[in-house]
Amino acid sequence: MFKKHQALPSFTSAPVIYTLSLLFGLFQALQCFPLSLIGGQVPASVQTDHGDFLQHIIGQIYFLREGWHWPILMDQQLDAPSGTNIALTDSIPLEALFLKVVHPLFPNMMQGITLYLALCWTLQPVCAVFALRSLGEKRLLPAITIAVLSACFPTFLNRIGHAALCGQWILLLAIGLYFRATRPGAGRGPVWILAALTTLTLLVHPYLMVMAGAILGAVPLTFLLRDRSWRTCGTATIATAVSGLSIIIIGSFLGYWGGSSGGGYGFYSMNLASPFWPVHSSLFPFVSGGPVEATGGQYEGYQYLGAGVLLLLAMLLLRRRGLALVTQLPKQHAGLLLACLALTVIAASNRVYFLHIPVLLTHFRVPGAEQMRSSGRMFWPVAYLIMLGAVYGLCRAWPRAWPLIMLAGIALQWRDTRDIRTGDHQAEIGLLAPATHEDERFFSLMRPFNRIEIHPRLECDGVNSPYVMPFIYAAARQNATVNTMYTARLSPETACQASTERPHPLDKQTLVILTGASQQIHAIHWAALENAHCGVRDKATFCVSSDIPLPAYLSDVPEAATIPVDQQIFTAGSEQKSEEILAGGWSHPEDWGVWSETTDPSLYFHLPADVHTASLGLRMRSTPGKPQHVTVFLDGKQIAGWDVQPNEADYETSFAIPSSTNAVSLQLQISNPIQIGKDPRLLGVALLGLRLHKLD
Repeated sequence: MFKKHQALPSFTSAPVIYTLSLLFGLFQALQCFPLSLIGGQVPASVQTDHGDFLQHIIGQIYFLREGWHWPILMDQQLDAPSGTNIALTDSIPLEALFLKVVHPLFPNMMQGITLYLALCWTLQPVCAVFALRSLGEKRLLPAITIAVLSACFPTFLNRIGHAALCGQWILLLAIGLYFRATRPGAGRGPVWILAALTTLTLLVHPYLMVMAGAILGAVPLTFLLRDRSWRTCGTATIATAVSGLSIIIIGSFLGYWGGSSGGGYGFYSMNLASPFWPVHSSLFPFVSGGPVEATGGQYEGYQYLGAGVLLLLAMLLLRRRGLALVTQLPKQHAGLLLACLALTVIAASNRVYFLHIPVLLTHFRVPGAEQMRSSGRMFWPVAYLIMLGAVYGLCRAWPRAWPLIMLAGIALQWRDTRDIRTGDHQAEIGLLAPATHEDERFFSLMRPFNRIEIHPRLECDGVNSPYVMPFIYAAARQNATVNTMYTARLSPETACQASTERPHPLDKQTLVILTGASQQIHAIHWAALENAHCGVRDKATFCVSSDIPLPAYLSDVPEAATIPVDQQIFTAGSEQKSEEILAGGWSHPEDWGVWSETTDPSLYFHLPADVHTASLGLRMRSTPGKPQHVTVFLDGKQIAGWDVQPNEADYETSFAIPSSTNAVSLQLQISNPIQIGKDPRLLGVALLGLRLHKLD
């Protein structure tokens, strides 16, 4: 009697298909990311732009080195003394917490951002296969197709600079759980797993959490609209409510809420042409390398589907059977359709464009949308559903030709995204660039200090953030306390305050770095008021206590530029000549001028030696509908008082120049600055220009 042999696994079985997709994803990850970066190495060079990667790893470097404390996600040495929540540095708190637990076993791992990216590259095709099988298509070739299309999805590949947002496998997993949860006779497991996934996604990135939440909310809606019964959607409704409540509680517990977004809804939106416009395409290189733009911020709404997906979609819609499948969607998955419509509306925002053609421009805002300032990203689940629907529908619309069409789609998608994939790999290789001689000077300059102060803080002026971030990175490398940080949201504790920008006594362990406009003036103030001494390197000025030697490699601070007399000086625009005049308390210059943002802004003038007495005329206006009384002081003595009106006008005073320095520092005292709308600044007067006239 012969023994019955156990059948070998079929190439269409789930274990085989998932294994193949996992191997493909792992291959893609190892092709893109160097093993040393996956193992936690950090860049040795800061002379090249590393984009937001520095922001993410800075948060993790501090977090992994600090002991456990409360609040649990706070980096106490980053943005001291308030500290920074690593959720605001997009440092992937869920992964960071895990790495902190195991960090004693891997002390040389300084960052896990690249490890997370490699995980995303690996799981992307696996979760795409899961979503397709959940939809009902379980054959091998469709699985291979969806694995390649998802791994080569331009929206996914283009997000490598925002590491946390590369967790788009979560959306594919959520879509798969949705289809399993809404099957006739489905148990409670899938919807509760989806609810737990949505909650945990908050600790990856809030944007992904909102998208997963939309998919979760579609489950009870589908049950209600399809089955017309509250009973069938009861469990899903409870799961959705529990997930929402858990997100609120966990977010409050971990300090997620209360930050301000800084605006941007309607600016960082999706252009309706974006899914079809082949930006960054290797097949259509004649198309501009930049995204289709109508607002200046629609790069955040980059949604190109890829040539392979577009081919499959077009072939699906060409057949009557394909159109019939599409028309069944409202009947079978009405909740998911409504969720997709809502996400698309949020993505397009209240300034809807197709290419450069305005479709709808309104002042209406979706409630809460301001917190989703980069709303163009919200289309991602819709894009993935289009991809899944194209593969699933093609098999049914073209019962004989679908294998050839899918093979063509695979080839097109792979070729179309060649340049993006190559760019991702080159960006990662760039992080391994060896330290240059200039890098060594940079780090050695900062190494003796355990406290780094950067002025103006990025919370006060973020224009120079690409230049400032390497300083913060160097501080993180040496575990030094730093007073500022570039974050996704601005918390009330770290908001710009004029008092934090003023000179104060320095100890031997503190290095002050002055950047941007007016740094020569600020260096003079630090030297005069706190007996510090300063030097210049590149585009920054460095000041230390006079008790210690000035760091090497620094040049002398140049003398302040002499202000021309009898000449109109503007505070903004092409004729701006104010960089060394606005000493402190002023906001960033705008096209028309500059606002004061404290109660006591100051002006500085270094005049020619032959000027002994001068008159000053300031062209100003107050906040709309709110006159401001402005008192002017010179060396603590009042020299003028004006009632500045909302209409633009000139306000004049005269004063004697100190003979010893020929420098004048004027302090303005503004009576009642106010906040306008959601603008966080404390606005008093707008300064448009000034003129100095020699009297003697």
